[in-house]
Amino acid sequence: MGFQALRGTTDLFADEVERWAAVEQTVRRVARLYGYQELRTPIMEDAALFLRSIGETTDIVQKEMFRFQDRGGHEIVLRPEGTAAVVRAYLEGHLHKTQGFAKLLYLGPMFRAERPQAGRFRQFHQYGVEAIGSSSPWVDVEVIALCLDMLRACGVKSCSLWISSMGSRDDQQRSAQALRERLAPQKATLCKECQTRFDKNVFRVLDCNNPQCHTLAWETTAGQEARGHFASPFLLTQDSQARFDEVRQGLRSLGIAFDDTQVFARGLDYYTHTVFEVRALGLVGKGAVAAGGRYDHLVEELGGPAVGAVGFAAGIERVLMAAGPHVSAAASTRRGLYLAIATPVLLQEGFRLLQQLRERGVSAVMDYDGRSLKAQLREADKQRCRVVAILGEAELKAQAMTLKDLEQGSQETVPLDTFVEAVAQRMESACR
Repeated sequence: MGFQALRGTTDLFADEVERWAAVEQTVRRVARLYGYQELRTPIMEDAALFLRSIGETTDIVQKEMFRFQDRGGHEIVLRPEGTAAVVRAYLEGHLHKTQGFAKLLYLGPMFRAERPQAGRFRQFHQYGVEAIGSSSPWVDVEVIALCLDMLRACGVKSCSLWISSMGSRDDQQRSAQALRERLAPQKATLCKECQTRFDKNVFRVLDCNNPQCHTLAWETTAGQEARGHFASPFLLTQDSQARFDEVRQGLRSLGIAFDDTQVFARGLDYYTHTVFEVRALGLVGKGAVAAGGRYDHLVEELGGPAVGAVGFAAGIERVLMAAGPHVSAAASTRRGLYLAIATPVLLQEGFRLLQQLRERGVSAVMDYDGRSLKAQLREADKQRCRVVAILGEAELKAQAMTLKDLEQGSQETVPLDTFVEAVAQRMESACR
């Protein structure tokens, strides 16, 4: 027999290409509704980028990276995940200086030298987003909402959202020490790999596939009191708990159901605070189709400013498996409205309106970090939004919103209860 595709890779023929293109088109369309712009990074990167960002004790680095030397002896890898590459591009492209808060979308192949199995390949494909430059819990809420909207739009209907918190770096240091103290008497019964993890990165024991290691790591701990009704290896301070509570309240305000009773850990070193997974029915293993979380130190550790960030990635192969034959491309819509908030107290009301606009197919964005109205209006002009709406105490009292059309230079006032419909009709007319 002649040449064959390498193990863990696959060819896509016409019918499959159309389904893949539908997912990619849908992802781009939904990303535009949330104000995310596409970024493409190389599939080859400096090996040191992933050693620093992912962590040298992770399975990806120790076992799964396609790592080699180029002709000059430089260590190269085929990218195993997207976040580190996007952060590198964010810094190298000076987006931290020109944009500050950047909302980025990526799509493309990733590579891991793991054992091929159902739904897992050595060359696999992901789409994902990274919101870099803000520490607001509301950005966590937006990223989770965007993740779910993308999956639904791609045809994944039967899925569940799991959320947890790994706490701050200080929380994790205290938690690691507590976990070591609890595991120390049983260290000799851990597998050889976990005995090494015990000293270098004890949280890796939580990810071990060995049943005995897994049971020992997830037994009830002193962290149970810190998290309420369930056990957790992560000991959260009051500030970290309050932050997690705000994320959960934000999700509840949008009517997004979630499971916060099943504590879990994400396997990469850069995660802090919010972590989440979306699990779909019918997939092998845990059924994860998308996952992500917050990483508030990675930008600084890669040479940038101390800014927060949060993102997620979804496996396109797994999205297609979960969606089955029901994958269709939807018509693209243009970004159109900037919702300016007069005071941070109105964030929840503003975010509710934002979601209603997005559900009507209107691209809508807002500020989450309490910047002045003047700064927000500058941002609306910078993003070339067509319409600006201002939400303040006066607007709530009058139950009316002012719409400013930046393209036509016109202005009108609409009742608050018809605001969403008025904006949707305006945008539909503008696109004809």
